[in-house]
Amino acid sequence: MENVGTVEKKRKTKGISKPIIVFGDVHGLTYWKTIVDKNPDCRYIFLGDYLDPYEDIAPKQLIDNLKEIIKLKKERGDDVVLLLGNHDLHYLHLHIEPCWRFDSTIMKRAHELFLANAHLFTNAFQESKRIFTHAGISHNWFINDFGGNLKKNIAKQLNNPKRDQLLALYRIGFYRGGRGIGGIFWADIKELTDPLAGYYQYAGHNRVDTIRKRISNSGEITFCDSLCNGNYLKLDFKKQKK
Repeated sequence: MENVGTVEKKRKTKGISKPIIVFGDVHGLTYWKTIVDKNPDCRYIFLGDYLDPYEDIAPKQLIDNLKEIIKLKKERGDDVVLLLGNHDLHYLHLHIEPCWRFDSTIMKRAHELFLANAHLFTNAFQESKRIFTHAGISHNWFINDFGGNLKKNIAKQLNNPKRDQLLALYRIGFYRGGRGIGGIFWADIKELTDPLAGYYQYAGHNRVDTIRKRISNSGEITFCDSLCNGNYLKLDFKKQKK
């Protein structure tokens, strides 16, 4: 039985007609295909972490599942957004230290697949005041550590970091074995007590039993990493006339 996250319909968002389906971390699960079949006229945002399953999934199935997600992106274009997660970085960039459940048996195939399709993936996605990243954005991290500018497009800054911003961008925070506040690939739910002020965020990375929202510091973040429980988020912003 599927569990659909809160269907949001109240905020006025000019020019948007298609509902958005937000998928939490995939980790080799194929349930996303059923959701797409049941919601054909939508846009789809994948929050990253396509491999390194918790369950025992055959290597070929893992690679085939990632290929199908990439195929969906190629077929549907801008209607599909593929974000990168921390469990994708160590396959795309082999110099990055692997995190838990890294699978050396699929490393070569996964690396080739990510590398050949790197242009289809992105660090962050933004529409108006809505921002999608793998792990979420702490206000304090964005201003003081990353050195971001709230007056400019947030996703563009995260997708095109300057050299001196890279360490903060890829940082592992205290609650995941590092120091300080984690960046957009590693931020722990305990480090996201101050979501980026003035924005509505949607993030995975932190497993939750069901999709849930946190409002603080004039910011809001919805934790969506619950695909493993059959949960996904549907955002239905109907085009509204003034």
